[in-house]
This record gives sequence, C-alpha cells and structure tokens, in this order.
Amino acid sequence: MKKLLSILLALTMCLSVMTFTVSAAETFPTTLEAPSAVVISDQANFKEGEYNSNGTQLRVTLNLGADLSNLLSEGNTAEKYGLESNVKAYTQIDWSIDAKDDWKYNEGWDELKRTNDNEYVTLPYAVSGMNAETTQKFSILGFDTNESYQWTSYFSSLVPESVYTLVPNAWDDQVVVVDWTQHTIYVRARFVVQYQTGEREYQYLISDWSPVVGYGKDYKPFESPTSLEAPVISNLELTDEEFNGGPVVKYWLDNPESVKEHSAGAASISHYIQLDTEVSINGGAWTHIQGEYDISDGDRRAYLSTVAKTMDENSWVQLRTRYHYGSPYGDVADVYSDWSNIVEFGAPAWGNASEWATEELARADELGLIPETLEGADLTADITRAEFAAVTVKVYEALLGTPAIPAVINPFTDTNDVEILKAYNIGAVNGTSATTYSPNNLLNREQAATMLTRVFKKVSIPNWTLATDSQFALSFEKPALFADDADISDWAKDSVYFMVANGIINGVGNNKFAPKNVTSADEANGYANATREQALIIAVRMVENLKK
Repeated sequence: MKKLLSILLALTMCLSVMTFTVSAAETFPTTLEAPSAVVISDQANFKEGEYNSNGTQLRVTLNLGADLSNLLSEGNTAEKYGLESNVKAYTQIDWSIDAKDDWKYNEGWDELKRTNDNEYVTLPYAVSGMNAETTQKFSILGFDTNESYQWTSYFSSLVPESVYTLVPNAWDDQVVVVDWTQHTIYVRARFVVQYQTGEREYQYLISDWSPVVGYGKDYKPFESPTSLEAPVISNLELTDEEFNGGPVVKYWLDNPESVKEHSAGAASISHYIQLDTEVSINGGAWTHIQGEYDISDGDRRAYLSTVAKTMDENSWVQLRTRYHYGSPYGDVADVYSDWSNIVEFGAPAWGNASEWATEELARADELGLIPETLEGADLTADITRAEFAAVTVKVYEALLGTPAIPAVINPFTDTNDVEILKAYNIGAVNGTSATTYSPNNLLNREQAATMLTRVFKKVSIPNWTLATDSQFALSFEKPALFADDADISDWAKDSVYFMVANGIINGVGNNKFAPKNVTSADEANGYANATREQALIIAVRMVENLKK
C-alpha cells in the first residue's frame, strides 16, 4: 500500500507540472503599411479659377494596404490573436494650410488619449470605423451651409484668419469660404490599430505617414481616367457557403496600382470604380451576376444564386471581371477596362472553345485525342507547330493502337519537346531546316492536311517513310479543284484533296480552301491559320473516317 501511494503521489506531481499543448494564437502583426493613393478634394470638384462660393467640404480619400484590409476582414481578431477584444482601426489625417510644416499632430494621437476637456485629441483629424474595403473616404474641415454656425466657430479656431472669409447665406448665418485658387491645404495620413492584450492594457500598431499631398493653388485636381488596366484574377473555387439560396464561389483579385489610385481619386469627387463580374456555367453564355464598389486585393466572393441553385466540383464554372469607372450623377463618360483573364474550375479538356465545336471536341476527349498541353487551353486560338505535332501523335496512337516512340537522336537545336520527337520519329513532321523545327510558329491549313496524311500513310502503307514518300501514292477519287488551287503548294496538293475526299477537312466557303497566307493582309488576320479546335476536329474525323 505504501508503494502504491508513492506511485500515485509521483504521478500527481508529474501532472501538476506537465505542460498541456493547446492551439496557440497567431502572432499579431508588427508592421502596418502606410495609406496609399491619398487624394484631397472638395465635393464641388475644384477646377482652376473656380471655387464654391457657398462653402464647401473637403474630402480625403485613400487606400488601405493589403495587411490592414486583411486584418479588418478577419472578423474575430480577438480569438485569432488571443486578445481581450477585437481590434479597432483608425485613420489619422493631419493637415496644414499654406505651409507644409504647420501640422496639427499631437503626441496624444499615438495612444488615442483624451485632452483635459474630455475630447479626443484625434478629432477631427482621425476617423474610426474603417472596414476592409480598399478605398476609404473621410470629410475633414466640413463647413457647408447647412452646418454654418457649428463649423464657422470651430473652423476659426483651427486656421489663420487670413485663409478664410465669412459670407452671409440666405438665413443670415455667416458661412466660411476659402478661395482655394489662392490657398493650398496639405494632407498626410497614417493608420493606427488599437488592440487589447489584457484588461485596460491597450497596445497600438502605427503605420508611417503617407506621402504629403495637396489641394488648391499649387495642385492640379484629380482628373477622370480615359482608360483602365484590366484586373488579374486567379484561384477560382467553390465554397461551402450559400447566399440567397445559391452557391458561392471565391477567387483571388489583384488590382493594378493605377486602378487603386483612380479608385481613390474617383471617390474624392463622388465618382466610383466598380467591379463588374460575369460567370458562365457549363460553357453557357456569359451572365452578369454582380457589381461591387470594393476593389480590395485578395479573396473575393461571387454569388451565383441568379444563375445556379446547385453546384458541385464537377460543374464547369468560368468567371471574369472588369472595372467600370462612372458617376451616379451621369456627369462623366463611362470607362470600361478590358475583361480580366478567365478563371475556372471543373473545366472539361475541351473547355474554352467555340459553341459550334463543342460536340466534336467532346468526342475528341472521348477518343483521347486532346494532348495534355491543350487541356483547358483556349481552343479558339491558332495552333503552333509544337501543339499540332502532339495532335498527330495522338491520331497515330488512336489509329494504330500502340504508343509512339520518340526519336533517339534529336536533330533539332531549337526544341527537345518529346511529342515533337515522337511525331518526327513516325514521319509526321520534319523541320523548317535541317536543324530547326520552329515549334512556336503557327500552322496553316495545308500543313495540317499534309502532316495528318503522313500519319495515315504510316499506319496503312507497309514500309512507308517520309524519306520514301514520293514512291507511294494514295488511291482516292479526287474532288473538283478549289478556286484557290493555285495557292496550294505542290507538295501539299495530294494531301489536301485526300483529306477533302474523305470528309476530314472542308473548304472555307466560296469554293476556297485557304491553304496558306498569301498576302500581307492574310498574314495580319490569320486567314489560313489552323486553330486548335479545328486541329482537334479534323483529328476526330481522321480517326472515325479512316480507322480500319
């Protein structure tokens, strides 16, 4: 019994000093980006030689950095960082009139202390209640006619008398007026985040001041943009969220710096930059789903209830977005950026194709004719010699039922693509010279016909090689000549008409085949270029029409 008690006592002592592992809170950020794209203006949109004689209201707009925007969007920061309460974020706006060094800065701002009269020393220059949106706007030194008494008495205590005049309004109140063609106001801004690590234990994370900006006599006001860079998006995925009875997807948005600056400038004059988003479901038409004024970098949500009620990871969803600069008052011409790149998930291998081509492209997928390099690619684009070489290999393997083997010795100095070496080894392709293949050159229609005809010869004519090709002739009933037969190269004519006779390649209309680009205009518009989807469709027809 004594021994047992000793063991229990030892266990109790071990347990009393044992450290139990719990999930630790994340480390609170130690740096904060300064405000960017700071703009100051008045609501009358100051122009040189003009000012609002009935008073005005100055407005500062600025953009949050990604770190502060993310911090504010996290929601429960107390739980995430092990704090006593969620963080509070402030923008402190400091200004000076007609002198860049007469700042109103007070050291009490650093800890948001109160003055003796129980007023925050930060007012009216610091504004709380920020959210995660990129562009923030704050009114400072507001002294419009509706608040003339309040702002007249307050304004006169903040600026030299030489800066303003008092003008009576219709109600015989005196209104503060500043002629901004004769004066300049300078502004700088910074962020302060307040967080609580214990009861009444407040800590502060403070950014650097922004660059100084000005408004008035010596500064040109913001001008509406005439063009906008396109957004860049990535990482589209389905979430487990639901909104208005429909699915929600998320994607990552990167905004060009120029657009962020335009956004702040637009807000300063009561204009906006809106993000217009469109979605395509299972290859259908593009449909507008939402417009939003927030262009924050990072994860964005898109709500699909208007186009889909149910969805899973096998659904094919494509999304794109663009910027729209405009005004609710119709006082500016609308400006649209180009559409962003397209992001998607659940895309079939034949995604991003013309609607007329989808049925045969689905068949190409079934037959295994789509090379890995073309899976999910834009199939409406012109095909390169490297890409078509991979297509010829797929056709060869489908017709013969055995895999192609790459050439052991690579004759080309400009590529080591294994698919090109396979196509070369079976005699489907040769180079543009003795040592070059030119993999990135675009392919024309007569070249496509010739390469695929060589594949057919390889699998159907014993002992055929590209070197001995002239010794072998194909037996087929030659169709009527095309109107542009003279443009078809002599080495390609038999292949072109063989393909046409077997229903594999058709003409382009008006009894023309368009074998190659003949004029500079043809070259410029890609008249005779073969597209990726055309190449895959003739591959399907090749296998279905000629496989024994």
